[in-house]
Amino acid sequence: MRTFWILVRYEWRHFRAAKGLVLLTGLVLLVGLYGIYYGTTEIERQRQHLATLPTLAHHNVEELKKKFPGPADAGDIGYYHTTFAVHHPTEWASLALGQRDVNPYYVKLRLLGLQGQLYASENVNPTKVLSGNFDLAFVLVYLFPLLIIALSFNLLSSEKEQGILVLLLAQPVRPGVVVAAKLTLRLLLVLGLALLLSAVAVAWARVPLDGRVGVWVALVVLYCLFWFGVVAIVTALQRNSAFNAVALVGAWLVLVVLLPGLLNVYVDATRPVPQGLELTIKQREEIHGGWDKPKSETMNRFFALYPQWRDTATIRERFVWRWYYAFQHLGDESVRPLVAAYTDGLRQRFALVERLAWVSPAVNAQVSLAALAGTDLPTHLAFQQSATRYHDALRAFYYPYLFRKVAFTHDDYAKEPTHTFTSTSELGTATSGLWKLLVSVGVVWATGLLLLQVRPLNPR
Repeated sequence: MRTFWILVRYEWRHFRAAKGLVLLTGLVLLVGLYGIYYGTTEIERQRQHLATLPTLAHHNVEELKKKFPGPADAGDIGYYHTTFAVHHPTEWASLALGQRDVNPYYVKLRLLGLQGQLYASENVNPTKVLSGNFDLAFVLVYLFPLLIIALSFNLLSSEKEQGILVLLLAQPVRPGVVVAAKLTLRLLLVLGLALLLSAVAVAWARVPLDGRVGVWVALVVLYCLFWFGVVAIVTALQRNSAFNAVALVGAWLVLVVLLPGLLNVYVDATRPVPQGLELTIKQREEIHGGWDKPKSETMNRFFALYPQWRDTATIRERFVWRWYYAFQHLGDESVRPLVAAYTDGLRQRFALVERLAWVSPAVNAQVSLAALAGTDLPTHLAFQQSATRYHDALRAFYYPYLFRKVAFTHDDYAKEPTHTFTSTSELGTATSGLWKLLVSVGVVWATGLLLLQVRPLNPR
């Protein structure tokens, strides 16, 4: 054991003397700190935006009170009044932004058809959406493997090429101890850096110190161990430094870039889903067609869904609000099968990605970290369902005014339902990903150790 730690100290001195590696490690540290800064800044920006929404809703109410100073028709209020369904992030969201950078985190709602509002979002730069946002999870999943490769591609080959390995193995030391010492120093460096960044992120984002911290640490450690296992496999082949570098970078390209891309193509092909735009277009066509249909036909279809309003007065006027909102809702009902197919298709896609995550530890780690942060696809779908229920509550609130012809007063604004939704960590998904990573680590390390045993270390 004393020899082992002597070799570890020697490797530490060698690392400090390699200015390029020190600079690279420092650069990764700075990039990681920037990822933490970007993630926390983005989530703080979203929180500040969400905090302004009640004020905007209040201003809208004040404007309506001026526009309708006395008792008003509830149809006018429902048409002009804007409210919001909001999706609050967890404290973990700044560590892994996940779906929050591509999907809306609030929905502006009126009493009109839901689907056209649910899939509307702010205009964003498509180039930014394509490249994605920068957070700590991105640094850990995509950049840390490159750091491991840079530190370890010449684990034994450089000393073999310089003739040092012959002299080293001439001493009373086993080859396995040499390899273990070299890997240990690099493992301590990388894990120390990863855990330091994680600790800074946890403190910066004020993440509660509960069991989720342990799951995050375990995911990070296992992911790094996986890549060191890949290094062990390539090292066991006992080729020169150039071959090792090309092989490891090739492994990074395959596991981090190519396989996730192929996985995405396969999932898209096997689990096709209708687009949100298709839902919106069909809903709008149904709504626009409602103007030309007989009012009796529209109301009979509506009363089939809501028989409690069938005893209301027959519509004889050219325009009446309850008829207008009836065919707005029928527009939503016309695309209900498409909505169900869209939502179920997205869930099936996510489930398929989870099952196939074995083939790409990068995908597995990314999905697990996003699930832990409450920024994954199931969480976004849960928010959409919550927004749908809120719209149903708004309709249930306004329908008595509309169908019973009750005047809407200023005091009634305070009775209107409100909405809030806060993400929760998907611990089941994160824990499942943890076990998959553990199996992947076991496979690569078992392969590397087996190769080291069947191919005795050749110092020349």
